Amino acid sequence: MNTVFIVTEANADVATGHLMECIVCAEELLGNGYEVSFWINDDMENGLKKRIPFKFQEYHNSIENDYESLIEKVSRICPEVLLFNLRKISEKFLKICKKKIPDKTTVICIDEFGHRNLQADIIINPMIASYYWDYGESKAKLFCGAGYLFLDRGINRLHQTKKTIRENIGSILITMGGVDPKNYTSFLMKEIPACFSDAKIDIVLGGGNQNCEDIYRKAENSARITVYKNITDMLERIHFADLIICAGGNTLHEAACIGTPAIVFPSMPHEIRTARCFEDSGFGHVMDIENISRDSLWEACESMMDYSVRKRMSDRGKELSDGLGVERIMDIIRKI
Repeated sequence: MNTVFIVTEANADVATGHLMECIVCAEELLGNGYEVSFWINDDMENGLKKRIPFKFQEYHNSIENDYESLIEKVSRICPEVLLFNLRKISEKFLKICKKKIPDKTTVICIDEFGHRNLQADIIINPMIASYYWDYGESKAKLFCGAGYLFLDRGINRLHQTKKTIRENIGSILITMGGVDPKNYTSFLMKEIPACFSDAKIDIVLGGGNQNCEDIYRKAENSARITVYKNITDMLERIHFADLIICAGGNTLHEAACIGTPAIVFPSMPHEIRTARCFEDSGFGHVMDIENISRDSLWEACESMMDYSVRKRMSDRGKELSDGLGVERIMDIIRKI
């Protein structure tokens, strides 16, 4: 049986997007007869670890500081594929790994930065903007663009389903990713009911959110706000919402693919680049995280009250992503 060894991470510093992408990939691999081995950071929050439906091992602190253990494990398992999906892998670390692991193991690196000479066999870069696709003298095979986003296979069905853009906004979904380190959720649940006086508001909390109890308590005072956690129907909720207010990670990708207009609060520095790429391409209203205020939020909400703005944004989002990225990535792995 072919084996894929996946190295990823999730914590308050890098959020949960990399982990969620790898879970989607691993489920697809298992469904296609592959054996999957996961290696994650040991400081991952326990709530997130419980969401991993596979056996996994843990590396200490930083994978780059524990590379000898990685090389020992890979050399022992000798997988067909070693897949890295980390916040930002260094050229030096990747060069050492490529040199010391078995020749039969193909190294795949998921990267969103470019402009580096990464010593991998395959580089997958899902960024929309081609500016980030430059890898200099790297001899890796490149697969770039939003067509390689790690989105759940089920999203393609919703992508093909007609997205109804209503004249007025009646339902709003607020979700700030797996961690929400700046606690934007509390700010939004205070301001959004006033911005949209008739809308029903659903809030979905991530597994790593440290403010859950406070958010649940505040929601008890509002008849229009409902708070959820650990849901299994996120894609459907995105589809039925008239507007989503989200972070700049995977949920933004999903909203674009489904065609749900979005106001974006990037919660991590790397999310700013992603969100701006989408905005420059015609999808999403990105908030300036250095200037978050009641006035700036109201300005964003007022722009979304315009039906034509939301309709154009919805149509453009569907043009940017078709939801078939995981199938394309499976095709890459099958051909190894």
